[in-house]
Amino acid sequence: MEGPVVSASTGVMNSLLAKLPALVEGQYGLLEGTKCDITFLRNELSSMTALLEKLATAEKLDTQVKVWRDNIRELSYDIEDCIDIFMHKLNRGDPQAGFAKNIIDQIKKLWSRYQIANQIQELKARVIEESERWLRYKCDESIAVAGKIEIDPRLPALYVEAEKLVGINGPVQKVIEWLMKDDSTQQLKVVSIVGFGGLGKTTLANQVYNKIKGQFDCTAFVPVSRSPVIKKILRDLLAELGSKTSASDDERQLINELREYLQDKRYLIIVDDIWSTTAWEFVKSALPENNLHSRIITTTRHSDVAKSCCSSYAGYIHNIQPLSDQDSTMLFYKRVFQSQRPCPPHLEEVSLAIIQKCHGLPLAINTVASLLANKSDAIDQWEQVRDSMVSGLNSLVRDILLLSYYDLPYHLKSCFLYLSIFPEDCKIRRDKLIWRWIAEGFIPDVMGQTLDQTGDNYFNDLINRSLIQPIDIAYDGMARACRIHDMVLDLIISLCTEQNFVTIVDGQVYKCSTNKIRRLSLLSGFLENDVLQNIMNKCAHVGSLIRFRVVDKEAPHLPIFHSLRVLVLRCTCDLENQHIKYIGSSLQLKYLEIGCPSITELPNRIGDLQYLQTLDIHGSKIRKLPPTIGNLKNLVRLLVDFHLELPDEIGDLQALHMLSHAYSYDSLKFWEQLRRLTNLRVLLIRLHDSNELDYHGNGKYQQALESSLTVLGKCGLQSLEIDSNDYSTNKLMDLLCYNAPFLRKLCNQSYISRLPHGMQSLVNLAHLDIRITRIKHEDLCILGPTGKVG
Repeated sequence: MEGPVVSASTGVMNSLLAKLPALVEGQYGLLEGTKCDITFLRNELSSMTALLEKLATAEKLDTQVKVWRDNIRELSYDIEDCIDIFMHKLNRGDPQAGFAKNIIDQIKKLWSRYQIANQIQELKARVIEESERWLRYKCDESIAVAGKIEIDPRLPALYVEAEKLVGINGPVQKVIEWLMKDDSTQQLKVVSIVGFGGLGKTTLANQVYNKIKGQFDCTAFVPVSRSPVIKKILRDLLAELGSKTSASDDERQLINELREYLQDKRYLIIVDDIWSTTAWEFVKSALPENNLHSRIITTTRHSDVAKSCCSSYAGYIHNIQPLSDQDSTMLFYKRVFQSQRPCPPHLEEVSLAIIQKCHGLPLAINTVASLLANKSDAIDQWEQVRDSMVSGLNSLVRDILLLSYYDLPYHLKSCFLYLSIFPEDCKIRRDKLIWRWIAEGFIPDVMGQTLDQTGDNYFNDLINRSLIQPIDIAYDGMARACRIHDMVLDLIISLCTEQNFVTIVDGQVYKCSTNKIRRLSLLSGFLENDVLQNIMNKCAHVGSLIRFRVVDKEAPHLPIFHSLRVLVLRCTCDLENQHIKYIGSSLQLKYLEIGCPSITELPNRIGDLQYLQTLDIHGSKIRKLPPTIGNLKNLVRLLVDFHLELPDEIGDLQALHMLSHAYSYDSLKFWEQLRRLTNLRVLLIRLHDSNELDYHGNGKYQQALESSLTVLGKCGLQSLEIDSNDYSTNKLMDLLCYNAPFLRKLCNQSYISRLPHGMQSLVNLAHLDIRITRIKHEDLCILGPTGKVG
């Protein structure tokens, strides 16, 4: 049975409508009158949800209808907050408690039942008021509902082929010629690509980069964006170039480290999306003129920035142009129709009209073509798209993107708007994004699919519609991450502000359409105390809190957020343990990510988070987890660092599906507990040093290791990555081949002396990454016929 639907206005309904029946039917001892009131709420909200789904597809809404929609959204949030707090109070209780404490608990629960009875009465009155308001103002216009759209299987090939069909080959060769042609000097050269947004500057730079990067000692591709964080850019450069990650927080020191690393190397660096000459001057200061034929490519929207980039070097400026009519048509038809299928004659005229309104802008062409690719060949639908487009490039792209937003199925709108929480030019990991969607309640139950599989489909659908840009393509053609075009991000942010979906603080100014912040993304480095206090005053009902770039050690500790479901603390260099001491009181928390290098421990009350599904502390300096971690009965994903010692209670996490970057140390107890995790599907583990693998000569450690992995393999382990520095994994690999029939991915970072026996038994294997000291001809014969291993 499919779960409740989700849209931008009905996102909260997904979980709320599922909770109301459980509250009536569960063992909560509600008063009979309260049960009737909750049943009334469920019926009314179900009808309102159906209406909100229709409103979600409308391009224009009457002001009164918008007010009604917003009121229903806020009312839904308030009802869910009420229900969650009540259910938690009644679920509390210690079966081992004494008689006196049990009596006190029963009195508290009785009082809670009377409290919710009063609150439900108030909420019921608000629902009745909104129902009457709808009738009173006659807001009953008919709205068409968009149809369901399938994932486009042609997309991976389209991204490659489209680049050859939009007139990019000529500009690529021109830029390469400027960069690589012989001259008598060895000096540094710069090419700056300039043009307005959506013309394909980054695509051109990336094509040139991929074609010539093999001729250089080291390379890097870094975005700058409108609000650059110079320290982050410098660190990203160091990382991409292959230098050791710097611990310095001083810009001058980072610049010196970059100059020293690059001084004797021929380098190629792409500096993408520069918005100011000031940002360029900072980056330039870190790039030495070392007379080794090094090359730099910059992209920008501003001609003065392009001139600045080239003024100090042997430089060229490439003014990128819109596509020709021929290239525009080729790109449009390639995206809308399969290569073997021409444009139907009855659509030729309307197609050309749509293409002309795109003015050769690749972003506009690709976006509107993606929209039409999922529609029928009925000419009235195409004419409707044509008539909705206006002239003028800025308003045109916004209107085209809005068309794509309105055309999104109801279940994708919330997922799409949620992308606004990420900073500009941020690399958004696919898996973490999907986990947050799940925690937010945006992913409904679909028969025959896990929530992760449904989330994968949603992610693919957004790529199909050209609303996100796929990056980091895996061996199987799947994008591991995405980025958002800044024009798309601007649109999302404006929609989120209008609908109070996400409140974004970037600088000392922020916009919030109500007095209740529902999701908060803090992007600013420092906030004035009065601004921060004003924000916190509106956060009593916040459901998501995302903090980037917050580096103020004097910032107050996080208060208790009773409605918080997602908490992300990353790039917050100076947050300390005291700032998170009340995390265990945010009892609705489902997703917790802490990547702060100055946080070294979790509070003991972390075990109180009974709804927690994802705990990601990768990137922190936490060395040990509290024993209460074993109380997290719903934890599905645990991501740690290799330096962290897992507690003996790890075996109590029976719901765990993913354990990443675990270190075994020399503990037999660890392996005994690990084998209890029979639901584990993904395991990334580092084995202990080889000289201690035999556990001081008696072999118990290695026996426990092999026994545990054999048990996990037979229970359904699908992905295993092993990190070890010895040859002792030969036998282990043999055991896995015979005892892990469900494995789809197998990686071993240590060298083994031969191909594991029984490789043919891994019939589901799609990804194999092993290091063999000596490969034999018969080994190739075993691997070759599979045709599936990447």
